[in-house]
Amino acid sequence: MSGIFGNLFGSRKNDLLDFSVLRTDMHAHLLPGIDDGAGNIDESKQLIAGLQELGFSRFITTPHCMPGVFDNTIARIQEKLTELKSGYTDTTQPDVQAAAEYYIDTEFPDRIRNGEKLLTFGEHYVLVEVNMTQPELKLQESLFELRLAGYKPVLAHAERYPYMFKKNALKEYEQLRDADILLQANLRSFTGDYGEVQKRIVKALAEAGLISFLGTDIHRTAQLPMLAQAMMDKHVQQLLAGRQLLNNTL
Repeated sequence: MSGIFGNLFGSRKNDLLDFSVLRTDMHAHLLPGIDDGAGNIDESKQLIAGLQELGFSRFITTPHCMPGVFDNTIARIQEKLTELKSGYTDTTQPDVQAAAEYYIDTEFPDRIRNGEKLLTFGEHYVLVEVNMTQPELKLQESLFELRLAGYKPVLAHAERYPYMFKKNALKEYEQLRDADILLQANLRSFTGDYGEVQKRIVKALAEAGLISFLGTDIHRTAQLPMLAQAMMDKHVQQLLAGRQLLNNTL
C-alpha cells in the first residue's frame, strides 16, 4: 500500500494489510450534497480514491433517510448516484451502488405496512439505525414488519447503542441475532474514534462472533487515516481472516 497510508504498515508483514478481502464497503456516505457526507463530487471522488487505496473495490453508498432531517427519496438518491458517476470517465468508473440508511422512528412500522419501498443491497438487505442515546420503543415492531415485507434488516453501527450493552452483557444483541437481524460494525469504532464505551462494545461483539458486516461509515476525508489505523487492530485482523463476514458476498 502506498500513498498517505504506507508508513502505517511497514512492520506488520504477516498481517492482512488492506481491506481487499472484504471487497465491499457497504456503509458509506459518498453521494454529493445529499446528507452529512460528501459535500460535492470532488469530495465524493476523494473519499472513493482513499477507500480504494485501503483495498475496497466496491462501494454501497448509504445516505441517511431520516424524516425531518434528511428527507431523501429513492428518486433523489438515484439522481445523486447518476450525478456522481458523471464525474468519471468510462475507464475510471468505480463500482458504486446506492442503498440507504433508514432511521427507525415511531412512524416507521406504519410506513412499511403501507408498502413504502426501500433501497436494498445484496440479498434484499436493508440498513437501519435507531436513536443512539435511548431505546426506540418501535424497534422490534419495525424489524418484524421489515422481515414480514421480505427485507433482511441490518442494524447499522450496532456498537453505537450503549443502552443495548446492559451490565456489559450482549443479551440484547444475541436476541437480535436469534431474530435473524444482522449486525454491522464501524471500523473506526475499533480505534476508539466514537468513544471508549463503543470501542469496548465492538470488541465484545467481535469476540462473540456477532458481527456480519464491517463498514467505514465514512463521511469525510479526515476519517481515512483512522480507517487505516483500524486495520491494525487484532480484532479487525481476526475478522478479516475469518469467515463470518458477508461483505465479499455483495
